Amino acid sequence: MTETPTLAEALSVSNLTLRYGGVTALAGVSLVVPQGEIVGLIGPNGSGKSSFINVVSGAYRGPYQGEVRINGMDVRNMPAHRRAAAGMSRIFQGVRLFDTLTVEQNILLGGHIHYATGYAAGILRTPRARREMAAQRERARGIMALFGDRLLPRADQQVLSLSYANRRRVEISRALMTAPKLLLLDEPMAGMNPHETEELTDQLRALNRAQGMSMLLVEHKMSVIGDLCANVYVLNSGTVITQGPVGMIQQDEKVVEAFLG
Repeated sequence: MTETPTLAEALSVSNLTLRYGGVTALAGVSLVVPQGEIVGLIGPNGSGKSSFINVVSGAYRGPYQGEVRINGMDVRNMPAHRRAAAGMSRIFQGVRLFDTLTVEQNILLGGHIHYATGYAAGILRTPRARREMAAQRERARGIMALFGDRLLPRADQQVLSLSYANRRRVEISRALMTAPKLLLLDEPMAGMNPHETEELTDQLRALNRAQGMSMLLVEHKMSVIGDLCANVYVLNSGTVITQGPVGMIQQDEKVVEAFLG
């Protein structure tokens, strides 16, 4: 019998447990990202945030216990590219771009899962392949336009010439090329100054509101979490110690002790 996925939740993780040898990185973590919401995931360094993102995205395929559903679909046995096709995309904690490719070329790489023409047609540049490439380039430029004048005027520049903030925007644009319903963001504001942080915060909020895109945001800057997230989960030593609105968790003694100081 074929399972009919429910779209009530963009991401649903239940009792996720991950061990590396004798070290428990995640211990029974459960988390939900409702459709159309931005949910925060915070915690001190080493609390298990990146391990959680790696399991959910399919970057880590080793043995673990628990259930992971994306848009209602059980994805535990899916590789990362199939999870992307199911509607999930991510950016990594460290910038991962092809420095000698242009801004546009880096962004176009995110659209490969949607190509209908095959490898041979692309090499031969058949009329269908050319039409598809033109459509993808138009889509890429539309995504660049979401970031105002930060990327479009630099579309033909190599990404190695960009500022850190613009490199982050290229990464997010590449993730958006997969047409995700769920976007996983692993510390997107790290290394940005206050002005860059505020600008990217506004751009992520606009994406959420205009497209109804669900997001899981891992971030150390509590001002960003407070501005964007309706609900926040707090990890410490691989365990969710509390969850709720930002105002509530900021008053939680366990959170103050573990993270906020």
